[in-house]
Amino acid sequence: MIKKIAGSVLAACLILTLGCQQKKKGAFSVSGTFRNGDKLASVEGPVSKVYLIEVSSKDQNPVVLDSAKLPHGNGSFSVSGLTRGEALYELVFGENIVTVPLINDVSDVRVNVDLGKKDDFYDVKGSEASSQLKDLITTFGKKNYEVERTMADLDSLKGANAADSQLIAGTNKKNDAIRDLNNYLKQFLNTNTNGTISGLALSWASRSFSRSEFESSLNDMVRKFPDNALLTGIKKSYDKQIAAMQGQDNEMNSWVGKQAPELSLPDVNGKSVSLDSYKGKYLLVDFWASWCGPCRAENPNVVSVYNEFKGKNFAILGVSLDRERDAWQEAIRADHLAWTHVSDLKFWSSKAVETFKFNGIPFNVLIDPQGKIIAQGLRGDDLEKELRTLLN
Repeated sequence: MIKKIAGSVLAACLILTLGCQQKKKGAFSVSGTFRNGDKLASVEGPVSKVYLIEVSSKDQNPVVLDSAKLPHGNGSFSVSGLTRGEALYELVFGENIVTVPLINDVSDVRVNVDLGKKDDFYDVKGSEASSQLKDLITTFGKKNYEVERTMADLDSLKGANAADSQLIAGTNKKNDAIRDLNNYLKQFLNTNTNGTISGLALSWASRSFSRSEFESSLNDMVRKFPDNALLTGIKKSYDKQIAAMQGQDNEMNSWVGKQAPELSLPDVNGKSVSLDSYKGKYLLVDFWASWCGPCRAENPNVVSVYNEFKGKNFAILGVSLDRERDAWQEAIRADHLAWTHVSDLKFWSSKAVETFKFNGIPFNVLIDPQGKIIAQGLRGDDLEKELRTLLN
């Protein structure tokens, strides 16, 4: 069902670290019908309630606006609440068994749900934005699955030491899948009519677009929806991060030639990992976060160099400035970051920031086997060229 994909809509808002708000305060009501609640109940328990939930901004938990009891099997429902602005909402049946994502571009929405279906189990009437959101989630899910499948197939070929011809074919399939996904996202951004959905689409596009593609799309969307608070917030945050990155580039020698300071942080399982444990290897310490658009846009480049050089006395340690464990771990999985990751989940109060004194991400330092920093701020082709010079 769409439930699993719809959950990533919430993650998208968290990635951007912005509330999805724009519209004036007012009432929002959702009514409709449901069928085959008894079929779902036989597998996952009785569906006795429906909830209307507002997916809130980064500093708040989702808010339940209203709930209603459901009759057994088939029936109708109606829920409503006061909204704080245009935002993402979820209509949740049972204990998070089935989720329908909505946007309150209108005050009244009608939803018809067939709980007996695995796919295409609901339709929305009256809300153009919610229909566009459904199309985005469905099509993106299919195309992103194809990207992940081709990447997994390519990793299997590499692990099996496949022939060069097989690796080339696998790489071409992966690139074709990414190109197909990006072409769809570009077309969607060019044709959709809601700024909030554009922000969500851009957050997903940041994982596969090049930096120039992302910047071009972001600027286009800001021009198209100049009054949309989400998009203008993304633009402001992105420009700030780019300015910080450029400032770091101007101080390129601040760490180069110095011994790396000691840093120890917990990994995803809570086990402490230290920089010192990597002595004897070339180590790229990559500072990033799930909510950082430029970081996510750079991740494919980092994945590429890891896959090329991981067998040549080279390792990567990902250091995240996240503060939400679920968003951090979901980003690791979604971006295929197959190296060790650590974080104290303290955002800009992280020990990593205090130790390395950087003021923007993405940021990285490259440490030699003796523990000396030999480069910093390497991205894209510059990172690959540096590693090729050292390790080939």
